[in-house]
Amino acid sequence: MKRKANISRDNDEPAATAIGKVLHLAMQHGLAVGRAVKIGAVRGVVIGYNISRRGRYPALRYPLLVETELGVAKFGLDEVTPA
Repeated sequence: MKRKANISRDNDEPAATAIGKVLHLAMQHGLAVGRAVKIGAVRGVVIGYNISRRGRYPALRYPLLVETELGVAKFGLDEVTPA
């Protein structure tokens, strides 16, 4: 089975730009990969960034991938604080 290449279209460009801005904002707030963070009382480490445009957890709302002792999850910038 062959799949078509996922080519960026003009209507997708604003979403990609917005995701880039959110990820840049996270980095400006010190939430870079490897940074220790807290989600309430739970400690974790930023292990990456979510770049998903669609789905239940889109990057515009949940740009951070954080590994905690409870597992890996996606979080918003308002849910995470540097530890």
